[in-house]
Amino acid sequence: MLQVIAKSIAKDDKIEETKKALEALVNPTRKEDGCIKYELFQDLDHPEVFVFSEEWESKAKLEVHLKQPHLVNWAELSKTLLKEPMEVSLLEKLA
Repeated sequence: MLQVIAKSIAKDDKIEETKKALEALVNPTRKEDGCIKYELFQDLDHPEVFVFSEEWESKAKLEVHLKQPHLVNWAELSKTLLKEPMEVSLLEKLA
């Protein structure tokens, strides 16, 4: 199993637009083969910060996810919404 943490920081004037765009990724992603968990969070103290907490059956399933149309579209849209590229960490559970 693969854990993923993906952090996005919206431009100050794009917070609501970013939130809607990220929320639109949730339902189609949860239906994908290999997706165990896909949750979106917004930082209470820093509303421009959004974090996905994800679990995938394997890195191969994650790679298929990243090629889905909704993720390809997000990658392009994120260039106008985010202050910097999304920060993604791939994690292995140790305990």
